[in-house]
Amino acid sequence: MTENTYGFQCRKCIKNSDGTIGHYLLEVTNLVDGTIESFSIAPKHLASTRSMKRILLGRKILYSVTQTRHEKMLCELFATQPEAV
Repeated sequence: MTENTYGFQCRKCIKNSDGTIGHYLLEVTNLVDGTIESFSIAPKHLASTRSMKRILLGRKILYSVTQTRHEKMLCELFATQPEAV
């Protein structure tokens, strides 16, 4: 994956009954052809580079980044607060 091939956006966060975040609803946009893939992901999987690579590969999205680049993507992803459900 090149740095500008995909755009990530967090649409919503779904909270558990105890107030903690259970899942995030993410959108991954292919910036080349404009296709959008939406899916739900648990916080522990979102934080893990390895888990993200596996989950996205299952959706035919090649996510090949370093831990540092993954952390930068997460910071950009949460630059604006997603809507809580």
